[in-house]
Amino acid sequence: MQEGIPTRSVPHRLEVISDLVKDKEVLDLGVVDARVSRGNAEQRFDRSGKILFFQLAEINPDIVGLDLDAEGVEELKKRGYNAVCGDVHKVNLDRKFDTIIAGEIIEHLDNPGQFLRNMFRHLKPDGRLVVSTPNPFYAKQRGKIWRRGQPQVHEEHTCWFDPITLNHLLNRSGFTTLESYWINPSDKFFKTWPRKLRGYFSHSFMMIAAHSQSE
Repeated sequence: MQEGIPTRSVPHRLEVISDLVKDKEVLDLGVVDARVSRGNAEQRFDRSGKILFFQLAEINPDIVGLDLDAEGVEELKKRGYNAVCGDVHKVNLDRKFDTIIAGEIIEHLDNPGQFLRNMFRHLKPDGRLVVSTPNPFYAKQRGKIWRRGQPQVHEEHTCWFDPITLNHLLNRSGFTTLESYWINPSDKFFKTWPRKLRGYFSHSFMMIAAHSQSE
């Protein structure tokens, strides 16, 4: 099988990454919903449901959140969270982390390779990078294309990855993929049932990587 293609499916990212967060030095990236159509920062947090950063902070209150949205970062600080404003492509936090979580952010970026190389510098030699992103071959997209002539694309997405291409980019950026998972939320079964036949129809996917020399 092609390197990087998942062999397991999980309903939620937390099922895999909880152990990588507990009692660790953790950096979570892209922790603010940047869509201004949802209102100001306070309103966006209240409308986003239980976002991953809040769930991770319940496991590890010392987690650091990083985002380019200054208003959103200030709102997180007001709510008692550790948050830093910065550009993931070039920020220098002057520290290294055991775990870096890049949940649904890489598809928003101008330069994913530059981003991964910067995170390489922020990850401890024996640390773990977790990257999750939507699957461009998600079964629901077929219906969108049949009905509308095009797939559904988030208003702030700049690119698509599948497990093969993301694995290649991780390798070029100094990482080795250790684990890879399809993600299929239990409440989306009727939209993802074709993945029972072919995993590539799954909702999204997640890869866990380490420094190549620490493999």
